Amino acid sequence: MNFKLISQEVIKNVGGVENIESAAHCVTRLRLILKDKSLYDQKKLENIQGVKGVFLNSGQLQIVFGSGTVDKVFDSFMKETGMKETSLKEVKENGEGKKSPFKKLLKLVSDIFVPLVPALVGAAMLTGVKAFLTTEGLFGLTGSIADINSLFAGFASFSGIIGSATFTFLPLFIAYSAVKRFGGNPILGIVLGCILLHPELGNAFDFAQGKLEPEYWNLLGFNIPAVGFQGGVFPAILSAWFLVQVEKVCKKYIPSVISFIFVPSVTILVTGLGLFLVFGPIGNIIGEVLTTIVNTLYIKGGAFGAFVFASLLQPLVITGTHHAIGTIEAALVAQTGFNYIQPLWSVSIIAQGGAAIGMFLLAKKKTKEREIAMSSFIPTLFGVSEPAIFAVNIKNTIIPFVCGTIGAGFAGAFMKIFDVKAIGFGLTGLPGLTIVDPSVLIQFIIGNLIAFILPIVFLVIISRFKKVN
Repeated sequence: MNFKLISQEVIKNVGGVENIESAAHCVTRLRLILKDKSLYDQKKLENIQGVKGVFLNSGQLQIVFGSGTVDKVFDSFMKETGMKETSLKEVKENGEGKKSPFKKLLKLVSDIFVPLVPALVGAAMLTGVKAFLTTEGLFGLTGSIADINSLFAGFASFSGIIGSATFTFLPLFIAYSAVKRFGGNPILGIVLGCILLHPELGNAFDFAQGKLEPEYWNLLGFNIPAVGFQGGVFPAILSAWFLVQVEKVCKKYIPSVISFIFVPSVTILVTGLGLFLVFGPIGNIIGEVLTTIVNTLYIKGGAFGAFVFASLLQPLVITGTHHAIGTIEAALVAQTGFNYIQPLWSVSIIAQGGAAIGMFLLAKKKTKEREIAMSSFIPTLFGVSEPAIFAVNIKNTIIPFVCGTIGAGFAGAFMKIFDVKAIGFGLTGLPGLTIVDPSVLIQFIIGNLIAFILPIVFLVIISRFKKVN
């Protein structure tokens, strides 16, 4: 690919350098804020080599190139424009005025969790190693691999400790990331995280199950249980927001001569009171309500609930609101050690890949269309669906996308029937094999094959009655 030529074509068809206010990129997309959005030519942009889709979302012009390619295009783009690189956060904020409050909230949650993904993925894979070594009955064994000798047993225990560390201290990481996102001192975010999980506080899980009779504090006339916030995703986010507000007020009114001592002291004290009196309990309620809704849809809704859930995940990707699901996944893993949403994510992505392959088969001798479809399918194997969606499945007709969502629904129902679940989150497709509960690994593979095959079958059948472009 000639990345210089590609970037020149992009600049030309968005109204020139003078029409570009800021630029950034994410894993798959070049994101531009344009001064005049009427000047970009969508058709010409879509015909540029390597472009898999173009759309306007939340005030941003987003051009899908796919992972790896977008980095090289962006580097060339910045050289050609002579612009100073803008952070993704700044580009998002420039488009904030176009978003509804609900979308702003979802983006906020996304901004908090995205920096944590590497730690979560690494932890999930190591936890998967432990599960693989300690699951009984694999390869026809009467016990587990760890039972064979002390070397395997020791490594299983070792990898379990390392892998579980991230999930055990997840509220601490969330507090750090949230305080940083809200514009506060991230070190105070770490302090807040330590307060949430202080070892002298009672364990939140034991308290919830009635196994713990905690000590009670009299705080401002209220009897408050001295219980921690293990697994407390929302208490961490809410109290982080409160910490930043308190810190701003302290910086404004405390004289600079003594601010070094009193700003952090007062901030931590007031935030601690706010945590145990207000934001901790409210956060727990929010977490319980969301978990109850998801559990009701998935557990009580049975296979039909899983069908609906899996079908809706990729439409969320189109709207850019899918990252918020990670909050619920984090809470599930922290509270139960398992995540039944990950298999649904996996089949929803693989199904879009299946739809892209369906279009590949229908394209027959149209070389360019076949090339685009195949290159868009490959990223779905590694958990990235945007190229398949925007370059193929909704480009000329929405039929392939709908076939993908329906195929995902049936595969999701299969996952529910066989109780397929993961022990982490953040990995789907082939990498997702490493974090699936080993006892249901075969069912996970079968479910993804169903998700891949059904959209192809649907498209072939539909093409007999109606031409699918």
